[in-house]
Parts: sequence; C-alpha cells; structure tokens
Amino acid sequence: MLGEKQRSESMFYYVRIDDLVPENHLLRLIDKHVDFSFVTNKVKHLYSHTGRPSIDPEVLLRMLLIGYLYGITSERRLCEEVKMHIGYRWFVGLNLEDRVPDHSTFSKNRHERFLEGNIFQEIFDEIVRQCIEKGLLTGKHLTVDSTYIKANASFKSLEPIVVDMGSKEYIEKLEKENPVNDDRPWEPGEGYPHRGQKISNDTHRSKTDPDARISRKSLNSGTSLYHAGTYVMENKSRIIIGAAIGRPDKKTDCDKALKQIRRIKWRCKIRPESLGADKGYAAGEFVHNIINEGINPHIPIINYRSQNDKGIYPIDRFSFDESKNIFICPEGKELRYWGLHKRSKQHVYRARTKDCKICSKKPECTRDKARSVSYHIYEDSINNARRLNKTKEYRISQRMRKRIEELFGEAKEFMGLRVAKFRRTKFVREQILMTATAQNIKRMVKLLSKMGPKGVAVSAQQPQTLPLINGLLKLFAFLSQNIKGIFITDRQCFVKS
Repeated sequence: MLGEKQRSESMFYYVRIDDLVPENHLLRLIDKHVDFSFVTNKVKHLYSHTGRPSIDPEVLLRMLLIGYLYGITSERRLCEEVKMHIGYRWFVGLNLEDRVPDHSTFSKNRHERFLEGNIFQEIFDEIVRQCIEKGLLTGKHLTVDSTYIKANASFKSLEPIVVDMGSKEYIEKLEKENPVNDDRPWEPGEGYPHRGQKISNDTHRSKTDPDARISRKSLNSGTSLYHAGTYVMENKSRIIIGAAIGRPDKKTDCDKALKQIRRIKWRCKIRPESLGADKGYAAGEFVHNIINEGINPHIPIINYRSQNDKGIYPIDRFSFDESKNIFICPEGKELRYWGLHKRSKQHVYRARTKDCKICSKKPECTRDKARSVSYHIYEDSINNARRLNKTKEYRISQRMRKRIEELFGEAKEFMGLRVAKFRRTKFVREQILMTATAQNIKRMVKLLSKMGPKGVAVSAQQPQTLPLINGLLKLFAFLSQNIKGIFITDRQCFVKS
C-alpha cells in the first residue's frame, strides 16, 4: 500500500539541540578542541562600561567562522542560514527561541568598533598560539607564497589620477611607490568606457577601491583589478602561521614575506631553519635578508646569464684585480668600473670600445660594441642559495610547496577568497586573516582528532590492563612449575603438587 505523509506541525517539541548534532560533525569537533573564550578579553576595551548590553563577541566570532568555513560570503545570507540551521545555532550558542543577530551588527562592528583595534590579527595569532601550545607545529621548515585576489571593483570605476604636485615631485613619488617594472601599459577589458586608451597604475585608480591595482596573473591571462594575499605555512602540519595582504607585484611580495618571517620569530618565539618559495622570490635582496635571519633559502636560482649569453665568454674567463677594482679579459684588456645599475642592483664593468673593436676574439666575447661584465651586490648570498639548490633538503622543500597551493585552492573554491567581498586593503585584510584562521582551525581539529583518542586510550589502559596481564602471566608461570595435576569430582577439586 502506498504511504502518504500528512504534513502537520506539533505545538510543542521535546528535543535537545545537542542530540541533533552528530558526534563527528566539524562544528562539534571545533567546539571540543578550540577555546574561543579569549575573544571577550581581546575586545573588552572597545565596549562602554555603561548602557545596554551588547551581543556576546564570541557569538559574532562563531557566526563569522561559520561563514568562512562554509563559503557564505553574504552576511545577510549568513544570518538567514544560522536562523534555519540547527547545527549552526548549536555552535553559536543560540537555542530555538533566541534571536539571531542582525546582519547590520557585523557591519557596524567591522567598520567602527573593531577597526580601532587589531582584532582579526589577534584572533589569528591566538589560534596559532593554541596550535603551538598543543604541540601541532614547531616552525622549523616553512613555505611562503602569494596569490591574486580579484578586487570588488571593475574597469568602469577607473578614473585618471589627479595630481596636486609638481611633475618632478610626482615622478619621485611614483618611483618610491612602484620600484618594480609596474609601468607597463594595459589594455582594459570590454567594460572599460574609454576603450582604446592605454592605462597603467601610474595614471589611473579605481574610485570604488583605490587600493586595488591593475595586474594580470600571467602573460596569457586577462587584466583586472587585484589584491595579493601572502601565506607562510609550516610544512609538516600545513598550519598557516603568517598571513598578509598587499599589492600584486614581486617587490611587495618579497617585502611582505620578510616582514611575516620577522614577525613570526618575534610573536611565536620559533626559529625557522628553512624557507621554501618559488622563483618569484629569487630576488637578491630577499635571499640576502633571509640568510641574515639565519634561515636557509630553498628558492630556485635560475642562471639567466648563461641562457642569454650562450656562446660567448662567461664571467669566469675574466680575472679580477681587487687593488685596482678592474676586470681583465682573456686578451689582457682592462674593464673599468662603470657604475651600479639601480634597477638590477648590478655592479657593471665595461671595456673600452676601441679595445674591443680591434680584438680578434670579439665574436667569441661579445655581441655588443664593447664587452661588459657585472655581478649582483648580493652575489655571495645568491651563490649560497644556488649551492642549497643541490641538497636533499631543497628537493623536499620544493615538494612541500604544493601544499600551500592546496591551501590557496581550498580558500578560493570553498571559502570565497577568489573575489574580495570587501573594498580597501584594511577590510580585505580581515577577509584573508579570517580565511586563514578558519583553515587553521580545520587543520587543528583534524590533527587533534587523530592523535587525541589514541593518547587517551593508551593512558587509560596502562594503569589497569597491563598490571592485570602481568599478574595472569605470573600465575600461569607458578601453576606450570608447582602444580602437577588437577582432579575434579562432582563436588570437590583436588590439586596435586
């Protein structure tokens, strides 16, 4: 017989929310292993001691974490989901009769109250501290990388920069702000109203998000407005111990990475032994600074000079006279110091044109009018990093790099980091810090769930099971040595010794 369900609603329900949340649910494991009570003390100074009581800050943090864990980027939708989802209500600490905070509460706290303090950075640091306290990371071997985050703005919002200073002063300001090769002209997309004009970061800014920069991920990808997020990851546990936001260019990436490394050493009290990165971090100054921090740079050093100058004399064929500060070519001619190239940070030595013009070995030495040789101001540090490229530790570190790419993939696909949901760097920073915090909590819960029950089981069995087993073994040994036979009748048992 075909059954049919009659929809009806009871007036009263006798049920505990705790019974409806599965034991192995992610939110239950987070509630078990992570302590969120620190939030109240972190934000206590931001609230008045008089007036109407506010919403518990821990409730707001737990709701924000739900949004990042499950990729709910809209705060209106987050409040609706918490209102409907019993598991979310249980995790936040609301029963079925409690009112869910309004979405405007998040905006008010983010833009006004929490903006005064470094709250989201402190939340991120506290979760990292709990991971260290529980023995989940040592911080010996790290990996750093950055990713592009599409800005919450379009080319339609671009407008020319209005300069209220002299041309010379403006050029000097641009050189300080954009020390890298960031002045290339870009061809905007279809949505740009002034189609056909060449634009760059030196000439245009977005009025919607002035902190976003025109960039592209690769030569074959499209141009758009981006921010750039940086992660510093501990290789073994995949826990993120540093997160930052900035402009999408190589110079800024290196500066952010170095700043995070120094902050980690001071804040977390750990001493990294190695740092893995891709070739984008193979800048001489960055490698030099990392070595000065006492860290081995596991960064691929590519010898572009040997590729570009294939078929001509390498610099090894030239001898250096330190007393005169000159190079001497294989034919005995002098290459005098020409100067320091500001952009490439190279010391350049150049021969005289008239010497190279009459030289019979010129086709084998140079394709220019005169031969020049150069070396980087941090050549010793680069050579040290090049020697590390041949070690076993370097190969292991490079294999670990894929783990940080997996973290970026998780953040973009499941946590909404592909596109910034806020505008301006100070608010996008909140997004990347809270995303990294949510990822750390997931790693933390996973590791503690694996190791926790085993440790408890062993500690519980040692004082009870092992003495019992030892006692039985002694009893069997005694019986085998002293008892020759056992005779059992209907009512009595006789032991023959």
